[in-house]
Amino acid sequence: MTKHARAYDRAPDEWYVEPTRCTEQLIEVEPLPGVVLDPACGQGNIVTTLLAAGIDAYGSDIRDRAGAPRWFLGQSDFLKDEPRILPDHIVCNPPFYRGEGTEAFIRRGLELSVGKVCIFSQTTFLHGSARATGLYRTRAPDRVWIITPRPSCPPGHKLAAGEIEAKGGTTDWAWFVWDNHMPASMRNLPRLGWTNPEPRLRARQPAAAAALQEA
Repeated sequence: MTKHARAYDRAPDEWYVEPTRCTEQLIEVEPLPGVVLDPACGQGNIVTTLLAAGIDAYGSDIRDRAGAPRWFLGQSDFLKDEPRILPDHIVCNPPFYRGEGTEAFIRRGLELSVGKVCIFSQTTFLHGSARATGLYRTRAPDRVWIITPRPSCPPGHKLAAGEIEAKGGTTDWAWFVWDNHMPASMRNLPRLGWTNPEPRLRARQPAAAAALQEA
């Protein structure tokens, strides 16, 4: 996204859109029993992909970009407002350019969820002395899944207007997973892995996801 970001104006509300494939890849390696909330759902890529896989999922955002489907809980600022549901898991692509403010989303997610907090971010989020001596020292991610092949995450407003296509990803992205069910003795020992480039769920997802988007 870094190269894409230089080619376009900075997206309003930091809305950059991840492909549905990335969520398909996540749920192949991370079971999500219970209720999932995407508090930065945008147009709903993550939520509709989870629903199509049979996962109970809902979304909210500071803007309604999804057209108010049944799974949309309304406009809400995740960092300031009380959530309308108490989820088992948080799964989201935080609306922060180059990871700025992503840590606040993670900490808020860990406060609210009893299960997993799964954050879609650039792999450069692993770097930096402030996180190494701050968040990661107190609570490092339990697993980091490098997404292959590289996804393209263009500005959402241009994608929605049909001005661009999502193709030719040039930046490395990953799912950062904090698992509240991990025993304390196993925490701060992150596991690194790579997602399946061709998730098995892909073949049956598109039609179901499209139907759910319209619901």
